[in-house]
Amino acid sequence: MIGTPRLGIVTIGQSPRVDVVPEFIDAFGSTPQIEQYGLLDGLTREEIASLAPRDPEDQTLVTRLKDGTEVRLSEKRVVERLPQAVADMERRGVDVIVLFCTGAFPPVASTVPVLYPSAIVGAVVAAVLSSRKGGGARLCVVAPAREQFPMLARKWEGTGATLLFEFLSPYTSGDSEILECAGSVARLQCDMIVLDCIGYTEKIRSVFASVARVPVILPRSLLARVAAELLEQRGMSTYPQYPITV
Repeated sequence: MIGTPRLGIVTIGQSPRVDVVPEFIDAFGSTPQIEQYGLLDGLTREEIASLAPRDPEDQTLVTRLKDGTEVRLSEKRVVERLPQAVADMERRGVDVIVLFCTGAFPPVASTVPVLYPSAIVGAVVAAVLSSRKGGGARLCVVAPAREQFPMLARKWEGTGATLLFEFLSPYTSGDSEILECAGSVARLQCDMIVLDCIGYTEKIRSVFASVARVPVILPRSLLARVAAELLEQRGMSTYPQYPITV
């Protein structure tokens, strides 16, 4: 008899991610057994501060602590800590691991599928924009911090679209700031908008969609739907020994 599917959630901040999981499960369509792991779990404020970017070459990632505080982390330090998180999830016996961060990370070898939102969202956006007649698509990427723009330009250049950027914190922005940013993005006259952070909510997506009147991609919902497809096949006895980078 097959039991309840077990889903491992890894956040680069602190767990539990009460700001993401409820909407994630709504998009998922069912309620699996969930195990959560935060790369910053158990760390002091001083230890967390030591993981911040230290030089211009170090890319910035933005996440959330358990109390809702926004923090900025060094991408290099996050990459160093990911294998431990994946190994922990494997020990807990999960069937699928999802990463609650849209950063573009090198895959971590695992005995179970590991889903990276960046790879999933990137594939969807590229597929949609590739069908545009004559090319020339305009893609707006909304990110938590302005200093992420150069990193995101490299990440999204493969779409072939004209790239435009705006920033909006998903953790500290109020309704007026969200509406103002949506208006700024609408004036850019893009063909598609990507909210490039797992912290962006369905509410934020809805505001951008209603103001800009173009498709708005929300990573947390795409990630949930792909994870649900995989867990539905939980009856398979084994998984291949490789990470999934869809």
